[in-house]
Amino acid sequence: MDKKVEECTRALIEAVRNSEEYQTFEKSKIKVEEYPELKRQTQVFRRRVFLMQNSDESIDLLDEMNRLFAARNELYQNAIIAEYLTAELRLCRMLQKISMEVVGVTDIELESFEDVIPI
Repeated sequence: MDKKVEECTRALIEAVRNSEEYQTFEKSKIKVEEYPELKRQTQVFRRRVFLMQNSDESIDLLDEMNRLFAARNELYQNAIIAEYLTAELRLCRMLQKISMEVVGVTDIELESFEDVIPI
């Protein structure tokens, strides 16, 4: 990799680690980890969301989304979990934006992959 790209990558990593989004996420993660049952519930929910988003199986997406929304609403009754999931979402959105910006300056023609990756 080009030396300048490596240098900028390290700077970006440092900027992400120093960002408000990352700092808030880390603080909320520590709080959740103090309560093993809350952590377990959160991990189960996050896993279900991931599997729904990345499943190749034919599932009824509407039904699964409704179940996940109900589970989310129940989890959000707990302020610690709500803070953690909100912080995680903000961090993920920031990382997605960074990724899209970086990929957006290239001309690697991802259109032919629309069926396997969201563009």
